[in-house]
Amino acid sequence: MQLDHFNITAPMEQLVGVRDFYTEVLGLTEGERPNFNRKGFWLYGNGKPILHLIEGEVSGEQPAKPYLDHVAFHTDDLQPIKARLDSLGVASKQVGVPGRNLRQLVFFDPVGIKVEVNARS
Repeated sequence: MQLDHFNITAPMEQLVGVRDFYTEVLGLTEGERPNFNRKGFWLYGNGKPILHLIEGEVSGEQPAKPYLDHVAFHTDDLQPIKARLDSLGVASKQVGVPGRNLRQLVFFDPVGIKVEVNARS
């Protein structure tokens, strides 16, 4: 089993900002997307569509209080991402994982989803 993708549903004016945020901060790239009945974007990492963005007010199948806490990515170096966040004025914090050789950079995207980027220390 492995993670295939995650999805964010938001109004288009916010979705454009979310797309721009993930392409600028994490270096994801916009790529080919099937011709679904709702507009959106697919963002690719390492040649795979890992973030699906769909236009809508809310996801039609989500409960009133979804319990998604965060999404996490892995990188070799946190510093370029930290520098991009700083240049955009996005608050972030770095933390260590107890008992692991791992550092995490934690921040929030434009629609309030917590994002964690992990790297070996």
